[in-house]
Amino acid sequence: MQVFQQNIFGGEDEIISTVPVIVLKHKEKEGRYLAADIEVADFSDPDGDITMDDIQDAFIIVRNDHQKPGPEDVEEVRLLSEAHKRGMIKKFGDKAVVSYDVTEWLKTYEPVNIDMPVDKFNLACEVNGWEPVKTY
Repeated sequence: MQVFQQNIFGGEDEIISTVPVIVLKHKEKEGRYLAADIEVADFSDPDGDITMDDIQDAFIIVRNDHQKPGPEDVEEVRLLSEAHKRGMIKKFGDKAVVSYDVTEWLKTYEPVNIDMPVDKFNLACEVNGWEPVKTY
């Protein structure tokens, strides 16, 4: 699938077929990625990790400008999760259950850059409330 993306800065429109994103790949399992949540987990995997076939269901780090995300974007997400974790502990105490803990995830998963097909990216956009890539 090729998609025309309008260049809002007055240059020529570009044709894209993928969106650069970061997903979290399991360090010890080939071809398995952290699912975004339990609702999309692959129950054939003991950890619920998904495959590339269902990559739209992965935990995805994407930049609003659709440029290739890097380590600074992973760090930003990690810091957001740390703030969330502190808030949960403050509200519920030391026994708070915090599933959104990127620091903990990074012990098992490594961030990897992939080029996600636009159709799969747009499916992820629907679920996450993101702005999809416009197809013309």
